[in-house]
Amino acid sequence: MRLATLVLVLATFPAAAQTAPAPGSCTLGTATAVIDAGDVAARVMNTGSLFYGNGYQADYLVPKQEGKSPIFLASLWIGGTVNGELRVSGGTYGYPAGIYTMWPGPLGPDARPVDPADCAPYDRIYTVSRDDVRTYYRTGVATPDLRDWPVHLGAPVLDGDGDPANYNLAGGDQPAITGAQTAWWLMNDVGGPHTRQATPPLGVEVRVEASTFPANSVLGETTLYRYTITNRTAATIDSAYAGLYIDGDLGDASDDRVGSDTTRGMAYFYNGDNQDGTGEGTSYGLNPPAVGLQVVSGPVGLPNNRDDDGDGAVDEPGERLRMTAAALICKGGAYYCDEPMLGSEIYFALQGLLKDGTPFRAYGTGIGQTQGEPTRFVFPGDPVTNQPWSERNPGPGAPATGAGDRRTSVSTGPFRLAPGASQSVVFAIPYGRGADYLDSITHLRSLASGLLGAYASGTLEPTRVEWTGASTPNADQAVRLSLPAPNPFRERATVRYEMPAGTPMRATLLDARGRRIAVLFDGPTAAPAGELVIDGAGLAAGVYRVRVV
Repeated sequence: MRLATLVLVLATFPAAAQTAPAPGSCTLGTATAVIDAGDVAARVMNTGSLFYGNGYQADYLVPKQEGKSPIFLASLWIGGTVNGELRVSGGTYGYPAGIYTMWPGPLGPDARPVDPADCAPYDRIYTVSRDDVRTYYRTGVATPDLRDWPVHLGAPVLDGDGDPANYNLAGGDQPAITGAQTAWWLMNDVGGPHTRQATPPLGVEVRVEASTFPANSVLGETTLYRYTITNRTAATIDSAYAGLYIDGDLGDASDDRVGSDTTRGMAYFYNGDNQDGTGEGTSYGLNPPAVGLQVVSGPVGLPNNRDDDGDGAVDEPGERLRMTAAALICKGGAYYCDEPMLGSEIYFALQGLLKDGTPFRAYGTGIGQTQGEPTRFVFPGDPVTNQPWSERNPGPGAPATGAGDRRTSVSTGPFRLAPGASQSVVFAIPYGRGADYLDSITHLRSLASGLLGAYASGTLEPTRVEWTGASTPNADQAVRLSLPAPNPFRERATVRYEMPAGTPMRATLLDARGRRIAVLFDGPTAAPAGELVIDGAGLAAGVYRVRVV
């Protein structure tokens, strides 16, 4: 079957404004998906949170066959200023509305959800694998997510039919799949009020790609997350930071420690000794692993007189940041557990500060001290060699503290988002297990170094699934569709087609929810060329699709 989808936008072109976008009244998204092509099973959701769903359960399992869990929760944080006004999105813990500040779907030209009262039509996470594409090529049968891959919302496509603007599965187009499997979804931070954070929304869309790798590969126990943040307002977002908060429950949460690795751009969790719990349930027992949260690639940063990407040049055009802060959020059961909730507190943490804006200081607890150098990275010393400043060795004269529940954050910034501009941040969660709890850190570091090298060399970029048959199923290479013009449009847009006269064709206009708005053509074509006309009269501003089969 021939299937092609074109995207067009009916726009209102509002005047520029500096005020924060007015929040909508959407309900929190409920869509979830599990990425599990490798030795990891990770539940993702479109609230800005990862792994932690509606119930108190661990939903990040590695190795998945053993049902062990090194992580309980992660959550996206984004903060920046507009003309000096602080705007922050992100939460820490819990599921109720007001904690999370992301809602499903895109923003319209006025930086508000397409329907400010209802984001539910976009409450979907699309998950595709390389095996799904192979099965389609072999049988002609596509999974619903492969068939409906939302190019109209910005989901990435590898072009196969010579037209980079459409999604023509039968013509050779494919979803851009990183590794063995990718989940994709779209969120915005204007769907509802930021009540807990007490700051206005930024007015951003966030496109997310979460990926796993083949079980038999070196990255089989690693997951990768690409966040593409787009400013949909008419104002520049300045002094921006992005990061992930993470509750690291490494099996048994009561005996963990945390550290940071500035060389590899990573915070990590390791066990306080060589025995994690009893080995029952989600605990690991003897010789427990270590798990990291790594900034693999940050945004293009503002000039800072540093060589952020390690290539020997300082502040060159396009230089990308790596991890710029690793903050201690909570040391439950020890001496500090006071998580940020307000937007200002989250913004401080993104900069590697305590929630009151004071710095961590090297040695000891790092907290509440008047001596010691200020630092944006907590516990950067090597616990394997018992180097200070680490939780194993807090420094000269500093008392050691017991292991316990640990929460941290990693972040990158500052950067700038001009109106309509996008910046991408890539995080990874590597996992290492060695001969003992300290050797696990060594294994983790080796994997993290390999991740940086693989990303820099381009080997983590999406690649095509090649079909070994004569052609892709039912591909009709004689059919050509032009891009909609004009696009965006106000009154009328056209799509030109070329195909043999007498070719059966059905063309329909769909809204962003996938509902049919109009049938543009249905029947055999009368001539080898013609055009489809889209009439904008009576249509609301927003995103529409033309589907041709």
